[in-house]
Amino acid sequence: MTSTMPPNVTRLYQAVLRDVRAPISIRLRRVFSEWAAEKGFPAANPGSPLTEHEVNGARLRMERRGDCGRYILDEPCDGGVLQTRVIYAESVPGMTGWVMVTADQRGHGAPLSAQAPGFVPAYLRTARITDGAVHLEDSPLVVDEEEVDRFVHTLAEPLRRVPVVVVSVDSSSSDAAPSRARYLSAATAGVALVARFGDLRTQDRFNQVMGHELGVFGGGIRTYLAPFDPAAERYPYRHRPMGGGMIRNEGDRALDKAIEGVIGATAYMRLPDEVIATLRVVNRVLAGRSELREIAEAVHSARAVADPAREELRRRMMAKTVRPAPAMVVEDSRTEIASQSPSAEPKAPQRENAGASVPAPDPSELAQSVAESVVKELRTDLESALSLAATSGPLMDESHGVSRQLAVLTAHVAGLRDIVGARCGNEEPPHVTGSDTERLIGELETLRAEHKVLLGEYEEAVSDIRRMTERVRHLERKLAETGQSVYGTALGDDLFEPASLMETLIEARQRLTHVVIGDTDAAATRLDLHHPALSRIWAAKAWDALRALDDFARARSSCQFAGGFYDWCATGSADRLTIPVGMLSMRESQSVANRPKFSAPRTFAVPREVDPSGRLLMEAHVKLRPVGYPAPRLYFHDDSGGATGKIWVGYVGDHLPNTRTN
Repeated sequence: MTSTMPPNVTRLYQAVLRDVRAPISIRLRRVFSEWAAEKGFPAANPGSPLTEHEVNGARLRMERRGDCGRYILDEPCDGGVLQTRVIYAESVPGMTGWVMVTADQRGHGAPLSAQAPGFVPAYLRTARITDGAVHLEDSPLVVDEEEVDRFVHTLAEPLRRVPVVVVSVDSSSSDAAPSRARYLSAATAGVALVARFGDLRTQDRFNQVMGHELGVFGGGIRTYLAPFDPAAERYPYRHRPMGGGMIRNEGDRALDKAIEGVIGATAYMRLPDEVIATLRVVNRVLAGRSELREIAEAVHSARAVADPAREELRRRMMAKTVRPAPAMVVEDSRTEIASQSPSAEPKAPQRENAGASVPAPDPSELAQSVAESVVKELRTDLESALSLAATSGPLMDESHGVSRQLAVLTAHVAGLRDIVGARCGNEEPPHVTGSDTERLIGELETLRAEHKVLLGEYEEAVSDIRRMTERVRHLERKLAETGQSVYGTALGDDLFEPASLMETLIEARQRLTHVVIGDTDAAATRLDLHHPALSRIWAAKAWDALRALDDFARARSSCQFAGGFYDWCATGSADRLTIPVGMLSMRESQSVANRPKFSAPRTFAVPREVDPSGRLLMEAHVKLRPVGYPAPRLYFHDDSGGATGKIWVGYVGDHLPNTRTN
């Protein structure tokens, strides 16, 4: 698309964001309103179809009608106006929902810097938003050695529209590359994907795949334009490199040149066909001159006109897929589709037998037998616990703790039964694959690695204890200076010290009002039963994380805090419950999030108010143990600023599968 803008208008930014998750309007309106509030505008009324305000010469207009809307912010600048315009349309049949963001400088004032409007990164965090093919990250993508091939595949994606800026490792400073990547990512959010290498091995692997003329190294950066095919590229320097020496000498000025190149490559890019076809209709709908149904009609007409032969082929193929409705067979409260072929005979499932004469035990019977044995051995303790839990009077406070312990015990017994059943039903008998010596050597190496990790965790714990001890002493001195008794209150009366993950989940469900924990008891129980010595440590970390999430959600839902949970912890104050940001990861890697076999285990149930499908991919997680085996994780979705005002925890358990575990 060529520029047809008036001579006194300079395009500073343009992004077309494809958003498949409905509704767009709620998330987009929230982040845009929060951004406008930082500029002094009052909070927008979510239920109002039209909002208009003027503050210190700046004007804001937010309007919507049905499945589309438009926001315009005009801010006075030196000799002119900076206009930020947002227009969106929800998904309709044949078209993924889109959001177009533009920033123009109007007038003859001093040129403004070209960069993404401040709300764009926050919007990118609300869902998996793409340019039509490539996921647009709100922060730099860190590529490790195992993800190089997949990252190169992303670069060569035929439908990619945005440039990809790659930041190489600078051996002179460990923080140089991360700092540069963050600077570039914030300025180009929505119009570029910024990535950096995790280490030199990854960088060497990438350059080996790309070839010398297309590589990047020495602290430099390179912008890979679209389209791009490393095997067929005839003009390597079309993908602009910038040397590390220039960046070290000029600093941000050099990075600004790279940003200008990205903005220049995208500001006047031709819009996608569906956006061209529907943009005029959306404007007419907002003006009251068209109906909402005309948006879908415009998409259909554009596709038919663009390629009538393809549309006819699609119609014929769809016609061939029409078949009679299959017969339904109801069995054990589950509905199954009967075979389409009337002549097909049902076959009983066959299991190969490699000559074993002893029949395999029934997993369900064996699991039940183990569970009954456990309950029988603990019968006395169970009866005592039940009796104490029912006691009234002075023991009522203790009964809460005993009830919790009983619930934990019940969950553990059920978990033990499930584990035994799963092992008996799914695992084959062990086979010796090497000598006993080789096996013992392998086990020894595993134990050494585990011991190294435990030593690191022990040192970290000792350091934390020393730091907290000094803090307590400081607070005690402050209390003494005010004349208050340090030990006059029962500080430990409400102190909860979890002994297991399951106990933590039960306590959280009873005490935390802004955190909802889903069906993850089985996963937590497995860790408690397999690693009883370590589960107490993980439980304490999980309890701290859940309390911090609850404290954050309470503030966020009541508009006392406007950022995300990462911001809450990174800028923590004395009156907040937080956790170290090193325990947090707000995104999964592309290789995990974009592959169904890895994203499916991270998709958990949520209410329909949170997502219409009732299920949601949760990428944000707390690392209860950063490395080693096992490495428990707590996955959550932040809806504290949404319809429910709560945090939804989908999973607490062992590390889920990824590219390294597969």
